[in-house]
Amino acid sequence: MKFIIYLSLLLGFHANGFQLQGDQPSILDNWAKKTTDSHKMASINAAFAFRFYKHIAADVADRNVFFSPVGLSTAFAMLALGAESETKSHIYKGLGFNLSEFEESEIQKGFQHLLHNRPYIKPNETIWTEAEVKIGNALFIEESLKVLPKFSEDIKKRYDAEVLYCNFDNSTAALKQMNDYVHNKTDGEIARVVEGLEPKTTLVFLNFITFTAEWKLAFDTASIREEDFFVNESKTVKVNLMHQESYYKFLHDEVLSCWVVEIPFRGDGIAETYKGDSIVALFILPDEGKLKHLEGALTEEKCTTDVLFKNISSLHLYIPKFSISASYDVKDVFQGMGMTDAFNDRADLSGITGEHNLKAPKVIHHAVLHLRESGTETSVVTTVWSKKTFPPVSPPPTLKFNRTFLMVIVELETNNFVFMAKVVDPTEG
Repeated sequence: MKFIIYLSLLLGFHANGFQLQGDQPSILDNWAKKTTDSHKMASINAAFAFRFYKHIAADVADRNVFFSPVGLSTAFAMLALGAESETKSHIYKGLGFNLSEFEESEIQKGFQHLLHNRPYIKPNETIWTEAEVKIGNALFIEESLKVLPKFSEDIKKRYDAEVLYCNFDNSTAALKQMNDYVHNKTDGEIARVVEGLEPKTTLVFLNFITFTAEWKLAFDTASIREEDFFVNESKTVKVNLMHQESYYKFLHDEVLSCWVVEIPFRGDGIAETYKGDSIVALFILPDEGKLKHLEGALTEEKCTTDVLFKNISSLHLYIPKFSISASYDVKDVFQGMGMTDAFNDRADLSGITGEHNLKAPKVIHHAVLHLRESGTETSVVTTVWSKKTFPPVSPPPTLKFNRTFLMVIVELETNNFVFMAKVVDPTEG
């Protein structure tokens, strides 16, 4: 069965340099401490991920959280190409960029590099080949309007975005056109992304991501056991816990009061034995009663540890088999993060059509995650991972993710936070 994540971001329009505070970085920011342009971009995107998480988690304290930092930032960076004056600066500010410190061309080149220069990329496609991430962008515009050639060329060059004209007066046909487009582009993984349109809609941005991957070392189906998952002090639910005794990179962070385990996804077939990992999932389990402490340290950027995964050790690992989904109207969130002018009557998006009546975007962020024992849709599990191991001198420790935990999926080469999740109740669905 498949480890699938898909995300869609809808922006509908209607006519009417980051650095952690403290002396040392957090373990989640170790991937963002390189000096190249792409890693500077990753550092800012990591900060954006933490800030967005802070706002969402505050609103849904007792609910699952799941979103794609790269999906959100990519969509709004594309939108910024069509913004002018203060609207442009407010969009970049919301993403974490100060235009007095960064040239817009530098920011856009950074996003272009992020999308087109990942490892194992296929020519002319925004895609990883194993641990497969597909990112798609499209602009649907009222057929009576015309997109400026420069904007059309820019979003095509930088984001592989298509411009498609449709008749929004016929909302049924427009919905079908958009949903069919995403359905076809994702090979049916995203069946329906747009549920309805508001009156006078003239422009819709679509950004969608699918992620399909196999664990590098699959969990044994026969080892799955139903056990208690502690949602809070008064609520317990039954979940299927997957078990694996193997060698993992893991550590306990005394400052953050949490355990962190790195679980890699498979690379390119037989060659994966001889190269480093490309994409990994970080499972983060706060110590008992330390969830708020962990969230505060992450979102307030007060982490002070510089501990790296230095060793691979034997571990009894238990994680739940589950599916979660989340959908957010993120307008209020982005306004709280400084992106105000893009959402009010002062919005200037004239760089898209040359007209000044495109404003007040509606932003819907939708994500789904399916976590399974093998990580793939098929029931056949093939593992070619081999490492020289040594008998442990003592029984391996046990780490059981049977209470609220965080998960971050990181692309290691670009240091990019692809997805971020907080799992409060695995049975929410």
